Amino acid sequence: MKNLTILALFRLKFWLSVSLIIATVRPTSAVGLVKSAAMYSFDPTKVDGLIENSEQQVKISCNSSSLEQYDSVTIKLTSADLDIASVAGEKVVFCQCDSPVSVSNTSQFVVRGLFLGRTIINVETLNATRLIEGVNRRPTKVLNASFPVVRYHVSVIRQERLIDHLFLVLATAMLVCANIGMGCKIDMKIVREVLRKPIAPGIGFSCQYVIMPLVSMITTFFGVFIV
Repeated sequence: MKNLTILALFRLKFWLSVSLIIATVRPTSAVGLVKSAAMYSFDPTKVDGLIENSEQQVKISCNSSSLEQYDSVTIKLTSADLDIASVAGEKVVFCQCDSPVSVSNTSQFVVRGLFLGRTIINVETLNATRLIEGVNRRPTKVLNASFPVVRYHVSVIRQERLIDHLFLVLATAMLVCANIGMGCKIDMKIVREVLRKPIAPGIGFSCQYVIMPLVSMITTFFGVFIV
């Protein structure tokens, strides 16, 4: 009894420690993401479902609240995975930061889908320009400040073809035939003998439909917070 009490206290202490770590780590990372994402606004907010070998135009504009002290910025766009998607045409764009409603405040770039999958477009601020009011108010100053890299998410899908539908129908038909064939070969005498001693089938059922999903959920849960 004493050993069980010690074990229960140890587990309680462990879970409290894990909860404390999660509570202290999550807000910090969330704030960092908000700050980096608030530098620019995108239209659409992300490219979801871009068909292979097609293009999507994306508008990008400065967030005046984050870049209010600058007049313009130079942005470099690079794909994290060139096999899935790429930036077509100009990969360095110029964007004004004077007014959020101004036409000159909005620039654009084109994302081209290449292969099925998900990737991100890294939006890197090369430099920011701030006007210096001199005698004629024409001199400018370029600042190579270290801004965070903003991530723009892109997902590419395949265009449905006739062969895809034929494969799905054929695979479904083969699966049905295989299940019917397995059912025809079942010997009911063996089934009755197994049901009389259900320990082994119960262990297998529990491992497949209870233990394995729980282990998967626990490892995924801890993996997300560790990353």
